[in-house]
Amino acid sequence: MIYKAELIRRVWQKVNVDSIGYKDRLKQVDVETIINTFLKEMSQCMIDEEDINIRGFGKFVSNVRKARIGYDQYHKKKMYFPGRRVIKYYIAKDVDQIIKKEKKR
Repeated sequence: MIYKAELIRRVWQKVNVDSIGYKDRLKQVDVETIINTFLKEMSQCMIDEEDINIRGFGKFVSNVRKARIGYDQYHKKKMYFPGRRVIKYYIAKDVDQIIKKEKKR
């Protein structure tokens, strides 16, 4: 598992690889602001029930599960499950192929 701080550090390092001077480098605080803004915007899109499609990475789709009646086998009772909104992620084909190749190694 990778935490957000580690993600920020890795992005910061990769962005600054080709930077020649100290002034050309992007600050780690700036990278953190960019990532935080990106995640907030994604969250707001999900709240607004908008689907997010990031070409080459995947798709986040907002679906609504219908309300249903289930059965609790332990207590022998019917249970009511209210409808709710769920977010599903569909991986891009390119990313899926890369992951499958890595697992075979």
